[in-house]
Formats: sequence, structure tokens, C-alpha cells
Amino acid sequence: MLGKHSLKPGEQAELTVSYDTDGRPGLFEKKVILTTSISGEEIEILTIKGTVKEAPSAIIAATPRRVTLAGNNRRDGKKQEISIKNEGSLPLVITGIRSRDGGSVYFDGTGQGAITIEPEQTKNMEIQLGGKDGNAPEREYIQIECNARNAGDSGYFIIVQYDTPLEN
Repeated sequence: MLGKHSLKPGEQAELTVSYDTDGRPGLFEKKVILTTSISGEEIEILTIKGTVKEAPSAIIAATPRRVTLAGNNRRDGKKQEISIKNEGSLPLVITGIRSRDGGSVYFDGTGQGAITIEPEQTKNMEIQLGGKDGNAPEREYIQIECNARNAGDSGYFIIVQYDTPLEN
């Protein structure tokens, strides 16, 4: 609403329109509808267009995102190299890497100090994945705890798929 309810001919008033861009980077187009008492011009539509720049942040990408343990690896586990890249514009700080259930800890920044990966840099890490007994396919998740915008509050996840073991 304007600061005044009515304007005299030739009088002006400032109209302020806000758009909450938090979490909405990219192009946008919004419409503002003004209603007037002017005959034939009761409705005026103002179109606001723009581009919201993404806020600077760390962005994590891991390769591979899915690891499959099949055959003997299902039972015995295996060493797996994981490449972690910072695709963002601020340093990526990794404070922990563990199984989602907390049963396996691959890296603990509390005792070892956090891992920092600068923008556009990659760090390769080797972790030992444990095996699983049984025959049914199973899935678990490796949780990377970090400050990346795309990791969210619960972390960034890599899927570990346990397929059917080899027949003996």
C-alpha cells in the first residue's frame, strides 16, 4: 500500500516493492497489480524482471556418488578412492566423513583437524569400505559433513550399494 490512500492530480507517492530472493538464484519475473479509481484504468500491471546472483559459497561434488560392492567385495569390502571437488567460490571445509548410522568413521576432523579444499580444487581420499554378510541387496550412505551450500544440514551423501554375493 502507498503511504497515502489517494493522490490528487499531479501528486506523486513512492511505491516500494520487495522480492525475497534468498535461495532463488537465477532469472525472475514478478508482476505487481495496482488498482486505481481512474475510469478505464482500474488495474495497472507492473512487471519486474531481473537476475539474482548466487551468494558466494562452497559447493561440494564427489566422484563416485555411488559405489557398488558385489561378489567377494560385498563380503570383504574394498578400498575406494573418492575425489571431492569444491565447485564453489569459498573454501570447502570438511569436518567428518562417516557412515550415516555412525558405525564407521572414515575421517574425524575433531581429532585430525578439518580438511579445507579451496575453490575449484580437488582432494582425493581413500577409504576402506566394510563388507556385509548375507545375500539380500542392501544400501548404506557415507555422510560428508561440511559447510557446502548443497550439503544441507544433514550433510552430503555417497551411496554404497551391496549387491548379491558370488555363489561358493
